Amino acid sequence: MMDQERTSKELQEVFEEVQQSYSTLLDNVFVLQEQTLKLAWSLFENSAENRAAQNTQSILEDLARQSKSQREARETLARTSTVAFLKVLEAPYEDHSIAKEAKTDLEEAPSS
Repeated sequence: MMDQERTSKELQEVFEEVQQSYSTLLDNVFVLQEQTLKLAWSLFENSAENRAAQNTQSILEDLARQSKSQREARETLARTSTVAFLKVLEAPYEDHSIAKEAKTDLEEAPSS
């Protein structure tokens, strides 16, 4: 009975970690959206003030780098969360160490 309670508690912790991972993923999406809006506003201001095209190109290149970096981090986080979730689903049929392994995977995942 103690093993079942311990496994149940570990599974609950892993589910909470998965939920936190998806929350972080959504936060990153909103940050990227905010940066995109800032870029759009900056482009509007640049065209309104007739600034040099080099400044606009630099901003676009910077946003592209940030977007790629965040996309890669989101993909890594999504993969890690999915693997951990699958381990949780298999946990009732496997040794409780799988739940611990899933929790460890999530804790080691990048947070942004």
